[in-house]
Amino acid sequence: MKGLLFYVLYLIIGSYAEREDLSGKAFTFPKQTATDYVKITLDDKTSLTALTVCLRFFTDLSQEFSIFSMATLTHHNAFLLYKEPSGVYGGHINNLSAKFFGLPVEVNEWISTCMTWNSKNRLIQLWVNGKHSVKKPVGNNAAIHVPAIITLGQEQDSYGGGFNAHQSFVGDITDVHMWDHALSPCQIQNYITHASFSPGTGKSEA
Repeated sequence: MKGLLFYVLYLIIGSYAEREDLSGKAFTFPKQTATDYVKITLDDKTSLTALTVCLRFFTDLSQEFSIFSMATLTHHNAFLLYKEPSGVYGGHINNLSAKFFGLPVEVNEWISTCMTWNSKNRLIQLWVNGKHSVKKPVGNNAAIHVPAIITLGQEQDSYGGGFNAHQSFVGDITDVHMWDHALSPCQIQNYITHASFSPGTGKSEA
């Protein structure tokens, strides 16, 4: 199973670190702000036709917050996962959206989540603590065109910026992985239960 590389990952105030597996690496966002975030840059000039992102987060927020934000030069919500105040999760592909109802929304507990997307069938699906949503069609078979910028802790309303403190994440994020294909349900369950799986790895700064 091929993992899509995280090419550069760094906190906005950071120091160099070696290429490494991001399993078990945690990022803490202690307060609501428009300035604290983790930035990931994808510099390879390729087009992504499928994607899976998995991570775990811990928060006591009841307001809307961004979980994972990817922006490209043409779409500021190229691949976005967020949670609304009502507890509904939302996903965007190339600025087009879908909402997911009836998934776990616990606070002050670790939440394991994965979002998959495939441009061939346009289907997006969300998994939260082992429970999956229905698959929903989003977009028009268009790929996500790299270069791209990913942020953890903030939602991008422009390429690499446009942050709003009211959409920021407060808490901890860990075990961030990304693959350039849609993982199978079995592979996702392996991630959620901490069983053996092939991680997305890469070069990071933190």
